[in-house]
Amino acid sequence: MSKHVFCRTLALERGEPHEGTGRLSPRFLMLAWPKGKWRVPRFASIDMSPALGDAIRDAMQSQVTDNSVVLVEGSPGQALPRLMAYPEGRSLVTASEAETVALIKAWTAGEPLPGPVDDRITILCCTDAKRDACCARFGFASFKALVAAADPARFNVLQCTHLGGCRFAASLIVLPAGQRYGRLEPADVPGFLAALENGEVYLPASRGNPQLDEPAQAAELAAMRWGTEHGQSQASTRLEERVATDQDHIVFSARSGDHRLSVTVAAKMFSIDSACSGIGVEPPELEKRWIATQIAVL
Repeated sequence: MSKHVFCRTLALERGEPHEGTGRLSPRFLMLAWPKGKWRVPRFASIDMSPALGDAIRDAMQSQVTDNSVVLVEGSPGQALPRLMAYPEGRSLVTASEAETVALIKAWTAGEPLPGPVDDRITILCCTDAKRDACCARFGFASFKALVAAADPARFNVLQCTHLGGCRFAASLIVLPAGQRYGRLEPADVPGFLAALENGEVYLPASRGNPQLDEPAQAAELAAMRWGTEHGQSQASTRLEERVATDQDHIVFSARSGDHRLSVTVAAKMFSIDSACSGIGVEPPELEKRWIATQIAVL
């Protein structure tokens, strides 16, 4: 039997950055569902009725609202409400499947989920073995480390179905901050949790600010990392103007504390295997990615 090749391993060998891939839906719905019953697609999971599956599919494919819907499970013995939603930060124990379906439909139409507010930081960690082996292997290891280290009074740590970017496993999303992370190792967990406690971005694993396009995400992260190395706060870092010198090079002006910076990002093509299942079956795709190549103090 041939040794399994992980798409994460190939991405690292090719030097593909995870920075710049922070795009994120502004609305998240989480449905508690046993992990052993997760399937691809998630709306066809075991014991999911057609009505419930249709409601989830319609939420994911809505042309009215920009949504993400994931199935979640906690750690052993953790009781979860049936539905959780952001940005409202509310959770609800539903009385019946009919109520669950009706609430999902209303949420898809733009209504907030009712129920009590959970003010903890929610961490979603993809461990979806049905989708990709990387998430099963690397995602679950990081999930276990998070559960072991996180204070449940401050953090709601959940494992979930596919979040996108299997080759960046462990792949995570933090709510309500709306932050996307990749390649988070178990050894990174203490620093990661400390950053979240302080209301900061964990820079080593951040995939970028979802409110910016990919070049700006790469530039902002580079500026924030420069600022950290030079004693400046993350909050003091911001991008200002951008100048395209050609189609593959952009120069951003930025500020970090009292410093004015020039950040240059350049485009580079990478071969992409987006999932383990496609390796050797389909040819890799070529994708343009943006990399910070130079930071200068002005």
